[in-house]
Amino acid sequence: MLPINYQYELSSLIYKTIDRANSAFSAFLHQQGYLAFGNKFRLFTFSRLSFDKHKVIRASGRIHHIGKEATFEISFLVDRASEEFIKGLFMDQVIVLGDKFSQVTYAVAGIYGLTPPEFKEVMTYRSISPLFIRQKRADGGEDYLQPSDKEFGNLLVRNLCSKTVAYASQREGEVAADLQILDFEFKALGKVYQNGVTIKQHSPYQTKLIGYLFEFELKVSPSLQEIGYYAGFGHLGSQGFGCVRVK
Repeated sequence: MLPINYQYELSSLIYKTIDRANSAFSAFLHQQGYLAFGNKFRLFTFSRLSFDKHKVIRASGRIHHIGKEATFEISFLVDRASEEFIKGLFMDQVIVLGDKFSQVTYAVAGIYGLTPPEFKEVMTYRSISPLFIRQKRADGGEDYLQPSDKEFGNLLVRNLCSKTVAYASQREGEVAADLQILDFEFKALGKVYQNGVTIKQHSPYQTKLIGYLFEFELKVSPSLQEIGYYAGFGHLGSQGFGCVRVK
């Protein structure tokens, strides 16, 4: 049995796994991240778990994993040369996933690299973890936007631009200028499913975030498509939001 809201715990496990192999890189991701315009970007994302056989027990907020295997996809915005290093971090690890009420122990049985897609100006994606877009209000609060909101696509693309600047600044040792969004089109396709995710459960810092699972078409430069694919589309990729597959 593991909690339905396991994304925060899975994110913490990823940090701990990196820390065991490279504590300096882990500390950088956790404390500093890649910086752009006063914001931190961790530049990785991951999907929800996919179970071979399971049952959701909503009354207790648990997932009963009846089978023996679970898989998930994880994506880092790193150079291709780092792929083997990333694989090595997770191979042969034992992962204990859960909260103070129930946990499941998994042994990592295999890690497989996915064939990179060909990035084009127009791409169609299916989200495999909820997309989360937030907008600050004048009173200091935040609104969680729906894909139908007018600003959703604009904020999604601006976030891609900020991630590009943060990544370039860290690699090149200089602060890059803001990127201008010259032309983009965003369109949600088909049914949109609301997905509320509670993070830091059973603590004073518990927060419920509202994301959305859906397919979408995005027209933007291939370089920004690549940033979104590897680092996540939208906000809080390192908390398990914005992971996609190419349709």
